Amino acid sequence: MKSIFHRALGEKFNHLHPQLQKKFGLTSNQKVMILGQGRMTEIRGTPVWMRPFLNLGARDHLIFAERGKDVPFTLENYAYVDDEDREAISYVRRFFFPYAIRGFDAAMHYDEEQDAIVDSLGKSGSVVTVLDAEVTKEGGLLLQSREVNVKNTWKMTELTTSLYEHYDEKEEAFRVHVHVDHPCLGTLIMYEGLVHTEFLPINNSHIPERGILS
Repeated sequence: MKSIFHRALGEKFNHLHPQLQKKFGLTSNQKVMILGQGRMTEIRGTPVWMRPFLNLGARDHLIFAERGKDVPFTLENYAYVDDEDREAISYVRRFFFPYAIRGFDAAMHYDEEQDAIVDSLGKSGSVVTVLDAEVTKEGGLLLQSREVNVKNTWKMTELTTSLYEHYDEKEEAFRVHVHVDHPCLGTLIMYEGLVHTEFLPINNSHIPERGILS
């Protein structure tokens, strides 16, 4: 069985750094979860006057208003078969601020018709991003949005998302960079940092619904 990222990248998957091949080659039949722990060097973006409105998405683990530096971070990935019998993988992200723990969750699957990764954001999955996958010359993985829509109806054509990840040999950890941008509002959120990763055995009973924690 090939992972959703292997299917999206095709032969280019073999040009990823071996540690990225291991991480992004995860499938449901391996019975393994990924646990990442680290710190985000910086979380920034969104004009100050607009940040309170972001709290509307915080309960859905979609976006949040807090910003800061050296923010503790955890990531859980679960590979599973979703309700439509598709291979999928979840991203359960937690950011530990001094007075709040914020989530940014997603569930991804590969769409053969679009030849792209489809990323359903938040616990509800109401915001959907179609992502094109590429391998960088350093063997990193770059995901860039083709389109963003809300509940498969309202398209936000000007909003762009990019996710970049590569392996740091010296630190023996993954460096991640996520950037969400709007041409008028500028950077809505950007975070980057270093994440140390473990691969832990699990069984199906350990996987929450949609791979997302409540």
